[in-house]
Amino acid sequence: MKAEPDLLTLPNEVLLQVFRRLPRHDVFFGVAHVNHRFRNLVQKNLKTIRLFDAHCHVNIVDNSSFTKYRNDGTDPIITYSFTLFDRRLPEFTQKRRLCLRGNDIRYKELHLSHFNDSSMHAQFERAGAGHDVSILPITVKTLLSYINLQAIRFQVRKQCKSESKRIEDDFFADCLQFCEKVCSQVEIKSLLLASKSILFPWKLGQKSLMKLSELRSIQNLILENMTTFDPFSMYLKLPTTNLASLQFRMDHRHRLDLDQMTFTPINGSLLKILSDSAVPRLDFSAYSEVSQIVSSIDSVDMCCFIKRWHSSIKPWIIKGISFNSTVTIDDFRSAVYKSLPSNFAIPIPYCRFQTAHQKSRNIVLEFACYANGNATQWIIRTGHLDSC
Repeated sequence: MKAEPDLLTLPNEVLLQVFRRLPRHDVFFGVAHVNHRFRNLVQKNLKTIRLFDAHCHVNIVDNSSFTKYRNDGTDPIITYSFTLFDRRLPEFTQKRRLCLRGNDIRYKELHLSHFNDSSMHAQFERAGAGHDVSILPITVKTLLSYINLQAIRFQVRKQCKSESKRIEDDFFADCLQFCEKVCSQVEIKSLLLASKSILFPWKLGQKSLMKLSELRSIQNLILENMTTFDPFSMYLKLPTTNLASLQFRMDHRHRLDLDQMTFTPINGSLLKILSDSAVPRLDFSAYSEVSQIVSSIDSVDMCCFIKRWHSSIKPWIIKGISFNSTVTIDDFRSAVYKSLPSNFAIPIPYCRFQTAHQKSRNIVLEFACYANGNATQWIIRTGHLDSC
């Protein structure tokens, strides 16, 4: 009788094919602990084995602005919290898009920080009233090597004086560099930047803006209370290839501080950037749910966008571009009559305007507006003439 092959005698190439077909939990918490050979095989091939999708919450309390901090992401004022996603659960897409903590409750949250001497301190969160469980640094490094970081929430609270030399900082770039060092893969799909201090808003430095420009895989960018953030800085080139949402929002405390209408740095340059990139079936939102916060996009910018779309080589299909503005329907109508030919932006019922493409007359660009308190919400989309 022919003997069954011994798993330990199989060549590494065959073992890898087997490992890639196993559930991630079995690979990283089972196979990798069988023996030294299997562990090395897993560790050396992390790029080809399916990793755990993860979320990281970076919390920074900057209360020593005159003190130089470590720029490698290991300063004591920085804490990291890692949770995992489960793609099979229905809320996965929404949680990742909004940069909420991971939805896989089978695994505990991992908290990570560093002491003054750069030594690592890590704990697993214990549910209920129990104490957190401390973990050895070598175990933490192994666990982090099993994840693909897909969503990050940066929360920075400045507690400093106005004369502080650290008006700008590069916490974002430093922390992201640390994550890239400890995680096998960093493929950011969603990013939330939050400033938590009303008196001292968080402002990204040049290094951080350049790092943000490199995130080509980003799909959702949320800016919370980031009143000093300029998306059109000379050091920042918005990665629009996959960007589907640019959202400005404010928490309750910051809303109470608003006593008048505030304009965001979003202006006509955004429409030009989107037009230049011409991402197929773009679904992009720069809309703010706070009616006092409006973009600086004016009616002239909107008319220029119509011209560019109409004269493009082929129709650019747009699922939706939304933003809020002080431009009313009457302002837009006046700008259209002054700067566009008579067959452009033809008014149709329900506060909408349509423009046909120069080469495909059955494909139209539509501008629609809806009242929203002090501002007007505008939505740009395309469609076929017979379906609009």
